[in-house]
Amino acid sequence: MKKLLSSILSFLGFKKHEVIDEKALKIYKGKFAFCGASGAVPTGKMITVQGKQFQEGRSVCPVMNGPSVANLKLVPNPDITPDGTENTVWSFFWYYDEVPQAPTWETLPTVSRSFVLGYEPSNQMSNMFCMPCKVIKSVNGVELAECYGPLNEAAIPLRRAVSVHAGETSVTQAPEGAPYPVGTIIPTIN
Repeated sequence: MKKLLSSILSFLGFKKHEVIDEKALKIYKGKFAFCGASGAVPTGKMITVQGKQFQEGRSVCPVMNGPSVANLKLVPNPDITPDGTENTVWSFFWYYDEVPQAPTWETLPTVSRSFVLGYEPSNQMSNMFCMPCKVIKSVNGVELAECYGPLNEAAIPLRRAVSVHAGETSVTQAPEGAPYPVGTIIPTIN
């Protein structure tokens, strides 16, 4: 498990010599929304994450079943859904080479890419890591959930909400041109 967590942290941009408190992350097994290949649309509302307010975005994401990474600082018990029923799931992260994707929800290869944050919806970002999601429907046999999370807020660091800024580099698997692609900035060492 430690090796798997190390591999995921490496994929997210952490270097081996960086200090990571592994108690913040947990491998969860079960149903979750995977938003890493989705975009988001602004809702016009605000959302509070760890005491800070951000513009809120809505993503539609496939519901997956299997291992994923959860942030225990946001979701202390990933085994309990947001409302305690099967009508909701948390959005967690896992690396996929292919995943159901909008608009048809056909399973397609994912393309990991980086982009520099700017001022247009296609080069801003959303964070859907460990956010509550409502299971809404199935399309072409794929169960979908709508997830709400902050726009232009980083998934990393894990313990505090941090705004992202134009000029920073983000990673995503959302298609190029998707509005507010779900992702996070690549951590750097100063």
